Amino acid sequence: MIETQKLVHRKLSVLGYPQNEFFALESLKLKITKKNFPCQLHPGISMDIPKQIQKFYRKRFFLFKKFNEGIQLDEESWYSVIPEEMSVHIANKLKASSPDSDVIDGFCGSGGLAIQLAKCFKTVICIDIDPIKINNITNNLQVYESIATVIQMNFLEYTHTNQDFILIMCPPWGGLNYSHQPYDLNSMKPSLQDLLTKGLQMTTKLVLQLPKNIDIQQLVSIFKDVTDKLRLELKPIEVEMMLINEQINQLIIYYGL
Repeated sequence: MIETQKLVHRKLSVLGYPQNEFFALESLKLKITKKNFPCQLHPGISMDIPKQIQKFYRKRFFLFKKFNEGIQLDEESWYSVIPEEMSVHIANKLKASSPDSDVIDGFCGSGGLAIQLAKCFKTVICIDIDPIKINNITNNLQVYESIATVIQMNFLEYTHTNQDFILIMCPPWGGLNYSHQPYDLNSMKPSLQDLLTKGLQMTTKLVLQLPKNIDIQQLVSIFKDVTDKLRLELKPIEVEMMLINEQINQLIIYYGL
């Protein structure tokens, strides 16, 4: 068992993950896939954003194709928003998997993903505790003529009566320095364990946006611990590696989908 765990750890550590298209471990109900998104940089400087964010400004039309039509972003959103083509891919994938479900985006931010979800699903609820991001997403939904319900509150206090829904969670990772070392999922605030406990008490369909440098073994272990405590069956987990210009950028986790 120890040797098996070491083998899993070596193969599934994202930092050293082999560049094959697909990897699965049946015993863990785990599948790893990848998707690449070409990104063309556009030169320019914005006087409205800090120096350390300027590199993201060059990706502005990759983040939002309608950027020049009035898109609003705060400093954090420049580096945390899910780019448009990536969001379209995720929304279409979820639509194919669970077409009639409601969708709740528990950490909607400035709305990169929510905009595309609203084009695929009849009911989309966007939640964020930050009033600035609530203003951003309200504006950005209008730019794209997408319709969703926007609520300012702490997601951990939210309740939903219908259990047939997909829960999206894109929690904060801790700023721009998160990628300088292997990311410990226990360091998240709120913790991944708290998020999964809350989420799995509401629905069995989860989507997570997580850093590229997590330990996949730790991720699976947390899922197993939470499902065991809640006396739930561990459902299939897909880890989709999102690449930009063939460089890994982030991970999208699909659970029960």
